[in-house]
Amino acid sequence: MFPSLRPILNKGGAGRYISRAHSAERLQPIAERHIDLMYAYEAILDGLPAGLPKERLEALMPYLRTEIAKMSETILSLGGTPPSGVRRVPGGLDLPEADSAAGRPALDHVDALLDAERDFGGAIRNEVDAVHHQERTRAILTHNAEASDARRGALRDLAADLQTA
Repeated sequence: MFPSLRPILNKGGAGRYISRAHSAERLQPIAERHIDLMYAYEAILDGLPAGLPKERLEALMPYLRTEIAKMSETILSLGGTPPSGVRRVPGGLDLPEADSAAGRPALDHVDALLDAERDFGGAIRNEVDAVHHQERTRAILTHNAEASDARRGALRDLAADLQTA
């Protein structure tokens, strides 16, 4: 469906949605990527010394965890089984070796997170545009894509500050 027609055709729930089971199935890989992204943040945080960069990354984590919980809740409400992340191997993102020169975190890690956020946000947007999910599911996906954009902005600011430090 054309994105410009979506608001008109979806008034009052009009239009054809994919089944709940199909929605849950399609959200599964997105939820897994979300968990991988959280593990990547945690891996970088574990390697950072105490200080402002670590605090700034830690400030993003509660929001990231809430988004993962909301996605899991959505999959459950659609009748699916969300990934728990328990059996996943931490560090699903290939991170470059830390450069501890001058005692500061490697910009490569922040760049790796930026790339991961860009890919993740793009995957969510592709899902929203490609499939006619129910409006609640669509709203959660859109919110998570916007949250990914906000995290990317925070990471870009952090990278800029690290370059000048």
